Amino acid sequence: MSGYERKNHYLQQATQEEKEVFLSTLCTLAQIDDKIKAEEMRFIEILSQKLELALKPQFFSYSTLNCLHKLACIKSYRLKLEIIKNMLIMAYTNNNFSDSESAFICAVSEALQIEAQKISEISSWIIDHIIWLEQEQLIFEETAPKGE
Repeated sequence: MSGYERKNHYLQQATQEEKEVFLSTLCTLAQIDDKIKAEEMRFIEILSQKLELALKPQFFSYSTLNCLHKLACIKSYRLKLEIIKNMLIMAYTNNNFSDSESAFICAVSEALQIEAQKISEISSWIIDHIIWLEQEQLIFEETAPKGE
């Protein structure tokens, strides 16, 4: 099984309830600073397709407390890490990682009993990935060499 298949395996093997909690947690994060950005909405829509789950309007109206309570249904440690990873990716999508997003991600990680060191590792990995993507863009930018 390739890395990509293994990664999707955790999402595909999740129960319907776990998938809904996964997606609603990201929806709660998106609306935490009172404005859902276009990049966040695109991220959520793509994820809902991967999860084969309809995006319900109520997912955006859960209180943070309700959302944290619902996380108790997530049993798989790997699925817990996937939630944190996706939350961090989404928080970094618009280059504006707000204090409210950070606080909510911390609260979710505590509710999921994910240690701070693991959150730091995931965050560093995501930042490194963003840097690599930005470097790729610079390297392969379509500009003609001087003299052409």
